[in-house]
This record gives sequence, C-alpha cells and structure tokens, in this order.
Amino acid sequence: MWLIMRLKKYCQFLAILFMLSISFQSIISGDEKKIRVVIFPFHYNGDSKDLFLGIDDVMRSELIRSGYCEVTEQERTYEFIQEAVLSNIIKIENADMRNMLTKANIVDLFAKVNPKVLIQVAEKTNADFALRGTLNQFGSTLRTNIEIVQVKAKETIRVLVSECESIEKIPEMIEHLSQQIIEVCKNVNVQREIDYIQRNYQQGNITYEETTARLKNLSSEIPGSFLIHSTLFSHYFGHQEMRDYLIEEGKVLIKLFAAHEEDIRCLSFLGVDPFFEMANIYYEMGMFDDAINVYNRLIPIYPMNQIKYSKHLGELYKLKGKDELAIEAFSRVLSMDQTDFETRLNLASLYESNGDILRALEQYQHSLKYTKNISENSRVKEKIKRLQLLKDVHKK
Repeated sequence: MWLIMRLKKYCQFLAILFMLSISFQSIISGDEKKIRVVIFPFHYNGDSKDLFLGIDDVMRSELIRSGYCEVTEQERTYEFIQEAVLSNIIKIENADMRNMLTKANIVDLFAKVNPKVLIQVAEKTNADFALRGTLNQFGSTLRTNIEIVQVKAKETIRVLVSECESIEKIPEMIEHLSQQIIEVCKNVNVQREIDYIQRNYQQGNITYEETTARLKNLSSEIPGSFLIHSTLFSHYFGHQEMRDYLIEEGKVLIKLFAAHEEDIRCLSFLGVDPFFEMANIYYEMGMFDDAINVYNRLIPIYPMNQIKYSKHLGELYKLKGKDELAIEAFSRVLSMDQTDFETRLNLASLYESNGDILRALEQYQHSLKYTKNISENSRVKEKIKRLQLLKDVHKK
C-alpha cells in the first residue's frame, strides 16, 4: 500500500513540474503540434497486481512533462478498449455479460487482441503512436516490455525492454523508458519537425537566425540524424558568412552517410549534392587533398554519382601531378560512359605528357566519334596529326 501512495505522490510531483514548465515549453516550441500518444493499459504478470498500480500514470506524466507529447485521456482510451473487446473478442451485445466483465478483465482480454485491432483503436484516438506493454515479476526482479507502434505506418517500430531489481526502482525504470520512447518518437518525426521549421521560415514567421537556432537545437537532441544535418547543410548553402558551419556539417554528413535507402532518398529531395559542394569548397580553398578524400570516401558507396565524382577526382589528381591515379579515375569514367568527350581528351593528354604516344592517339581517335561540333572535330584532328608526325619521327 505504501508503494501505491508513493507512486501517486510521484505522479502529483510530475504534474506540478509539468504545469510550471508550460510557459517555458511554449517559448521553445511556439505553436508546434505535439505528437499524440495513446497508452494502452499494461498487462501485469506478477504475484500481486496491486504492486503495479499507478505505473501507467507515471509514464503518462513523464511523456506529458517532456513537452513533446500529448497523451490520450485514460477514460477515453478505456472506452475504445472496452468497445473493441466486446465487438472483436466476445462478439455479443448482451448487457448482462457486459456488466459481468470487470475493468481488469477487459484489460486482460485486450492484451490478447490482434495487432490490427490495436491499430484500429489507436486510430480512433487520433494517436501518432500507441504504447502497450507488459510488466513481469520473477522473484524480486521486475521486467518491462513496451511495444511502440507507429499508427500511420500500422507497424511496430521498436520494442523496449528494461529490468529493475526491486519494486522501489519501478518509477526510475519507467522514467528511463519514457525518455527512450520520446527519443524513438523524435527520430520518426524528424521530417515533420523540419518541415514545420522550414515552413515558418518561408512564410516569414521566423528569421534566418531563428531557423538556424531551431535546426541546431533539433540536431543537438538527435545528433546522429543524417536528415537533420543535411537540412542544416542546405540551410547554410549559399550564405558565404556561414561557410565554416557549412564545412562542419559537411564533415558530419560524410561520416554519417551509409548509402542506406533513407540517406539516398534524403539526398534526392535536398536539391543540392552536399558531397560535391564540399569538394568544390575545398577546391576553391586550395585544399586539394581534402577534396580528394571526399570523393574517395563516397565513390565506393554512392554509385549514383560515381561518374561525376570520378571525373572530378581525375582532374584533382591531374592538378596534383599524380598522373597514374588520374588515369585510373578517368578510365573508370569511360568504363561507365564511353561518350564522355572531355574525359577522353583528359586521358589522351595524360598519356601524351607521359610519352605514351600510341595510347594517346587511340584516345584521340576514339573521341572523334563524340565531338559535338566542327570546332571540336578540327581540334582533335590537329592533335592526331601532330602525334602521328611524332610517331613517325620516333620510328626513323
């Protein structure tokens, strides 16, 4: 009984903190729409269910206190649960049977429903995420399993498991799990957060500096998000005074990029290729080795831009006087696109400067097929004529 009182006092304390933090949260979040969470009653497997009373309240209070979530009212949630149990499990409209079922019975039956039913109930509450879990007791050890369901996607996106060694540690365990739940929801809703910030900037509701601050704050909350860092890169791009920040974000993006489907989809909507722009910035700064490192990092894992990256890599190696590496890069381009006229000329000139007249002639002759106008055609023919004369001289 003392534990129940303790949990109730803990919930009251959290509620007070929540009320005190409302004004602060409104300053930070403005009118941002919070994510909506529905917490289904936990299913208890233990010696005494009384030990776990109030745990749902603790989690609800923690989620609300974060300022990021709003949680469906418990009574409204229970009404939908009761309706689902009676119509999907018992399948009767008998008022007597309805009265025979206790709230505990309803909760126990709901724990066994088909996942589709759970999602249907969550949809009725207009929730973005649904939480359901179990609390199990093994001697003095207590284990919590929480399933996080993304309602719109109609799928479980994460299952969290946590243990504590005594009943007194339950509030601490639930608090920790609540923070994990918030982080999972934040990661899923990053795009919505970004869209909200950018939309307000485009509508003139917030300044460039305020937009920067909000995106950086979002980045600090979820530091490993490729989407957030790519958005920051795009935000800085084109603002010369932000070049140092642009380079910083570019470095992070290069480290984070794993060519996953989500990363590539993110780049496709970005409107700018951060890796190419990073290499260009290094080139303009005379930092050729850094530009080379960018391309060498991306070429093996980002096949979509291999031709463009390899071409520029060859030009950088050529500038550095690393002819063999330049030849290798240009040859890779031609293996993917034989019609690249400029690359063939670059390759031919490298062979020529290294005294390989035969290979240079071969590349110039191939390039004749891909000249776009009379001027290009005449220029190549002049080079071929000159090299043939040189070849004849060497023969004599």
